[in-house]
Amino acid sequence: MHDGRKLCTQIGALALLALLSIGAGAQERASGIFDHFTTAFRLDGAHQFAECESCHVDGLFAGTPVQCAGCHAQGTRVRATARPAQHILTTEFCDSCHRTTAWVPVVAVDHVEDFGTCVSCHDGGRALGKPADHIPASDQCDDCHRTIAFSPATFDHAGISSGCFGCHNGTTALGKPFDHIPATNVCEDCHGVISFSPVGRVDHTQVLGLCSGCHNNVIAMGQFPGHIPTTAECDACHNTTAWKP
Repeated sequence: MHDGRKLCTQIGALALLALLSIGAGAQERASGIFDHFTTAFRLDGAHQFAECESCHVDGLFAGTPVQCAGCHAQGTRVRATARPAQHILTTEFCDSCHRTTAWVPVVAVDHVEDFGTCVSCHDGGRALGKPADHIPASDQCDDCHRTIAFSPATFDHAGISSGCFGCHNGTTALGKPFDHIPATNVCEDCHGVISFSPVGRVDHTQVLGLCSGCHNNVIAMGQFPGHIPTTAECDACHNTTAWKP
């Protein structure tokens, strides 16, 4: 008798649990609540408002893409917005730049995923371009700038042979120091593109001062100890090609 009552109690408890489970499942299905996180693909942003069948086409759950490009591309069976034809050249990792809440605005760009040239974005329309007071330069931004920030810039002087003062004017870039000898602004006639010093050669046609302004044995070689006594300027006897003859 005791064992019979115990068995009935156990059967009743199991039946109640089964009914509760069925009721909970029916309630979940009726309310449309499903923990999508259990599928290892979390629904957030705009995805949480998408209709199930827009991704699970024809009721197929297995094999549903989990990468952006598996849905957001031309020719997929999933009905999702594809990348437009005028999109910049990038990889298919959409989430490197876009968020699930909305395609725009793009709050951050991972330039590692970008195949195109800088100016394909940085044209002053799609993204910040060269300002009006930018130095004359090509559209190869990455010759000087990096993808982390526009400044500081490191200029690649390769191929530059003139027009130094366009940048090296003391405002845009380092210019002549206050103690520079009197000279024109044709920097490249004396300086190289690797470094300002040492000065490898001097084009004396660009020098505006007197010979003694440089040839004073401090800035450049001056009169040697055995030189004849004179107060005349060097060019009274010497020329700019050589000291002698």
